[in-house]
Formats: sequence, C-alpha cells, structure tokens
Amino acid sequence: MKKIIGSIIFLFAFVALLSSFNGEHEFYISTTSIDYNKKSKSLEITQQFTTHDIEKAILKSSKIDLNIAEKNEHPKSDSIIFAYIQSGFEIDGIQLNWVGKEFNLDETLWIYLESDSTEKPKKLEITNTLLTEQFESQSNITHVNFMGNQQTHSFNKLSKTFTYSIK
Repeated sequence: MKKIIGSIIFLFAFVALLSSFNGEHEFYISTTSIDYNKKSKSLEITQQFTTHDIEKAILKSSKIDLNIAEKNEHPKSDSIIFAYIQSGFEIDGIQLNWVGKEFNLDETLWIYLESDSTEKPKKLEITNTLLTEQFESQSNITHVNFMGNQQTHSFNKLSKTFTYSIK
C-alpha cells in the first residue's frame, strides 16, 4: 500500500513539474535602450526580449516558426525578426538598420539596431507596440540616454506612443 501511495505522490509531483515548463510566465516585459553615439552621430538601440515571446508573436502573425538558436532555426530568422520589430517599433523620422541578434541560454533574446548618421535630435517620438497584440499585460520599458541624461517610459496596450524631449 505504501508503494502505491508513494507512486501516486510521485506521479502527481512529476505531472506538476512538467506542467510548470509550458513556456508561460507571469510577467511580460521587454526593455529597449536608445543611446546617442556622439562620435558616429547615430542612435544605437538595444532591445531585450524573452525569446519564446517573440517566437510566439511571429508564429501568430506570420505563421512562421523561427526556432531561434536551434539546429533548425529558420534561415531568414534575422530578416523576419527585423520585419516584426519594424512593424511595432518606430522612431519618427529615423530609419533603423539591423545590426544583429544574440541569444542567451536564459531565454533572453538581444536585438541590436542602429540609425544612419543623424544630428542630435531635439525630440524623439517613439511608438512601441511590440508584443502587445500577443500579451495583454505586455510592458515595453524604453530608456532614452543622451549625454548622461536618461528618460524612461513604459509602453503598453494603452500607451503606444511617447515623445522624449532631448536636452
């Protein structure tokens, strides 16, 4: 009898453990840092996402499974991710170029973008709706850093556009 009870407890614990690895999580947050490079006169953008969140959003919107950092990663994953980023992240009047991506084992996906050479702007109007169509509680925290001054805004389903005044 003790063996049966022990087996049942083990089975329940095993099922509970497996169900905790479903790729879902409680908080949906991305971060974006925008820095002005005085030397190259360009904006350097670094974005941090949870990899499976980006994959899920792209799968839903374009029916393409990226399999980022796996042997069967989609051969055009960079251009597909960049197209997705462009569809939901914009700096008014500034063209952004793909620099690359990095994947960490902790499921973090880093995206690197850069603008063409531009004079230091007086303001940046930014739209950031990334992942908000996929996750109701998505928050996109965006930092703008110019000459030692940082301004931060949290974009979400209700707050899609914000204008940063540059000093």
